[in-house]
Amino acid sequence: MFLRAKKKIIFLVLIFGFVLFFLNYKFNIYNKIGFFALSPAYIISNWVTGLESFSSNLINIVNDNASLNKEIESLKKQNEELRLSYALLLKDVQSLYEEKAFQNFKAQNPKFKLLKALVLYRLEPFYQDLIINVGSNDGVKIGMPVISDGCIIGLISNVAPNYSKVSYIGDKSVKIPVKLNGSNLYGILEGTSSEELIFNVPSVFAAIHPLEILVTASVPSSLLPPNIPVAKIMTLREVGSLNTVFTAIPIKQIQTVNEVWVYLGS
Repeated sequence: MFLRAKKKIIFLVLIFGFVLFFLNYKFNIYNKIGFFALSPAYIISNWVTGLESFSSNLINIVNDNASLNKEIESLKKQNEELRLSYALLLKDVQSLYEEKAFQNFKAQNPKFKLLKALVLYRLEPFYQDLIINVGSNDGVKIGMPVISDGCIIGLISNVAPNYSKVSYIGDKSVKIPVKLNGSNLYGILEGTSSEELIFNVPSVFAAIHPLEILVTASVPSSLLPPNIPVAKIMTLREVGSLNTVFTAIPIKQIQTVNEVWVYLGS
């Protein structure tokens, strides 16, 4: 009886061992099968996790970008304020420079009657005409010269009681009698509706060099004061049988003018 029981126990142990071995073998196979079955789920899980991380990073980037845009707008505003301050500073510096130039010019020409005026408006084309805030009520007349920084920049071409129009020396309608500074070579300076001027002299043999200064000539019945700088010689343009033609440029550019002085006489 005991022997039979012992045989049964040994048989059961063998069966149990065989089952364990078989299950282990099966377990390994199932692991391999499970890897292939579960890998897509694992990949999808990682993708979802990565997507959540990407979404979180994207939200952070959007927030950072919004903050950066606010900072950029703030910097733009500060830049505009700085540009405005700089422009006002330049205007103040220009005003001080023009005031100093006016006082120097007045000291050099104590007999000149000068009327200070502000530029109200610049007319097209080429900003060649100015509207100033003085007129016939202040004694302004057509043909009177307008001076800035000690140089002729134009002539009064139209007058109203409280304002006047200034035609720039570059205007085609403007002709000014001039001479070469320090000589007796006289001629006519004419505008061309551009920054280039034409200087006509009667002598073919005129010895003129680039950058020499042209000043106003003293002509009877003229409203122009003598020896005021107007333009600089640039190049020889044409040699004719009667006249020699040179190009010139204004000494003072009208675009930078904010204040002028009208010459009323001496």
